[in-house]
Amino acid sequence: MGKIDNSNVGLLAFLLAATLFIGFLLGAKRGGWNRHLCYMWALVVFTPYCLITPLYFYNHGTEYVVGTYIWEYYGTGFFMSWLAVFCFIVGYWIRNGSASTDWLAPPKMKINNPEKLITILFIGLYGIVLTNLAMGGTNITDLFLGNSIAGLGAEGASYYLQNFADSLITVLVLAYFFELPKKKLLVFIGLSFFLFSLLGFRYRIMLSLFGLFFVYLYKNKLNFKYLVVSLFLGVIMMYAILFSTENRYIMISKQYEKLKYDPSDFDYEGVFDQTRGALPDMAVYRLYDNPVKETSYDYGATIFLYPFVRMVPRFIYPNKDDLYPPPQLATTIQAYDSKWGKFTGEATLSNGALYIAGGSSGIIIGCFLWGVLIRKFANKRRVKDKLSLTVYIVIALVTFQWITRGYFPQEVDHAVYMLAPIWFLKWRSKKIAQNANRTHRRQYIAG
Repeated sequence: MGKIDNSNVGLLAFLLAATLFIGFLLGAKRGGWNRHLCYMWALVVFTPYCLITPLYFYNHGTEYVVGTYIWEYYGTGFFMSWLAVFCFIVGYWIRNGSASTDWLAPPKMKINNPEKLITILFIGLYGIVLTNLAMGGTNITDLFLGNSIAGLGAEGASYYLQNFADSLITVLVLAYFFELPKKKLLVFIGLSFFLFSLLGFRYRIMLSLFGLFFVYLYKNKLNFKYLVVSLFLGVIMMYAILFSTENRYIMISKQYEKLKYDPSDFDYEGVFDQTRGALPDMAVYRLYDNPVKETSYDYGATIFLYPFVRMVPRFIYPNKDDLYPPPQLATTIQAYDSKWGKFTGEATLSNGALYIAGGSSGIIIGCFLWGVLIRKFANKRRVKDKLSLTVYIVIALVTFQWITRGYFPQEVDHAVYMLAPIWFLKWRSKKIAQNANRTHRRQYIAG
């Protein structure tokens, strides 16, 4: 479709804000935050990324992103964002039906000695990531003693082993959910955040904080006392995110004396820079609207095929690099006019990814189906089952990554690694139950 004139930005921004408000209202009246976690959280994430931040840049007259002129596409950007949010909300509520009987059902499985199993998980996963770093040439001893610096985005010998760091996010959520001793939980959090900072990806710290906050909301009823505490924790969480953003490179280089603690010293402009994914989306809309550049949609190739491409190790397919970049990333790079655009790592939102898959139809179909699937998944959750709710939290965290980074194959990676600890607990608990049943039968026969 052609571009929408910027004279409509005010109206479209209002329409988007009203749609988000109605979406929140529907969720609040039909079960609330805990019942519709993934849906409500998606709307929370949409709000800054699709509404507040692009409106900020529009009001400040920002004309370029990654050296690409986008000023004429703010109107189109707001329309596409509204279309995405609207279709997601409709998809989620289109089959409301009767209340799910699963929500109040008893847990499917009892976890025996969860503290022991979660501790084993933490030690094992932490050991895997550290061993992988060591195999990649990092001196682990010097690293912990502060005698060496791993560098931004430290990599180990294996990409597949390094990503078990994502699994630690879920372990922290499980540790809090299953009420491990506070001292042990704090040790787990401290060690994990230290490791996350070494690996150079701030998202793991953010997802951990989000996940712990979700557990807090499930564990406590939101009366006035807990509402105040929740707001206080929200402020702390926001401060932690701003602190890690402001001091990211300082922590990586271990120049701790240069750390900034005073919130008044933080560069709040950087918050908008970190949430400006809607601007690269506009560069994509501009690309497809340019008659000089012949650009086709990838018709879902990146979304449906490249999760499997990422799974194939290079020793099985040595020429795997020939398949990169994926069509979506190639199109994103093409959308930038600057020669250095391909080195920036500037990602589109999920809206941009779906547009590359099939234009405005890709956004309509993709967001609608996403809403349908999220609702179907939500209807199978059990509020009394901690593992079931942890899976729900993991999908909410992956939803954040999908909306903000818009690269579906990577989100499949996140989901698999973050669900792995839950699969382990289920498998181990079944084994323990089976062994107990065998022992009971032997004793019964012997008796």
